[in-house]
Amino acid sequence: MNKTRLGAVAVVLVAGLAWWAWPHEPASDSGDPTGGYFPLAVGRQWVYEVETDLNEPDIEQTLTLSVDRQIELDGQPTWVRRSADGAEYYIQRDAQSIRRVASRTDLDEQAKQEPVPRVVLKLPLTNGASWDGGMTSPYLIRRSNEYPRTFRYTHKVPMTFQVMSMKEIIEVPYGSYSDCIRVEGRGYIKLFTDPVNGFTDVPLITTEWYCKGVGLVAFEREEKVPGGFMTGGKVSYKLVSMQ
Repeated sequence: MNKTRLGAVAVVLVAGLAWWAWPHEPASDSGDPTGGYFPLAVGRQWVYEVETDLNEPDIEQTLTLSVDRQIELDGQPTWVRRSADGAEYYIQRDAQSIRRVASRTDLDEQAKQEPVPRVVLKLPLTNGASWDGGMTSPYLIRRSNEYPRTFRYTHKVPMTFQVMSMKEIIEVPYGSYSDCIRVEGRGYIKLFTDPVNGFTDVPLITTEWYCKGVGLVAFEREEKVPGGFMTGGKVSYKLVSMQ
């Protein structure tokens, strides 16, 4: 992820693929239960351009994710997705879900298991399907005049995800895609935004686009805050290359 780790995607947490546009033939992933919407073949790599309306000098302009290796964790096949800054996300899959079971930052000696696996995609993929995506933190909300400015380490809120469309058309720098899946996640954090608005349920909104044969094509996170005590914003990731 970028230096402020905006999104995961995870883990959190995004059809018509132009095969001729690939730099070379990608690694195969015949066991993918999503049918190509979340490939995990070792050696796959995705590069995204990052756009944000935040005035933060430490936000990187690109995000690189790759499937670094496959291991056994608790007796289950586990794929390690790695970002360019050294963060790792441990993914397991079966006929019921794609889920993140552990993660490790570049400061951790060992991966830390999730108290409850965080579901990235509920399977089988169907329009309208919803699921509990575990806990998240506000990544973009900042205090205007107080420190620490960020809420990332002090506030956790549950996120609920839902498949909003199975027929999305999306265009990113790497190409145009159709019949993609759009997943929306929502959580709410109660904050005292200012004396006029008082305590407000501020929405944390995530949108992800998955395309067959590609995986996550685009990602957006929006955290808009009313009032003057705090600021929020939006960040987006769009696919620019892959292999």
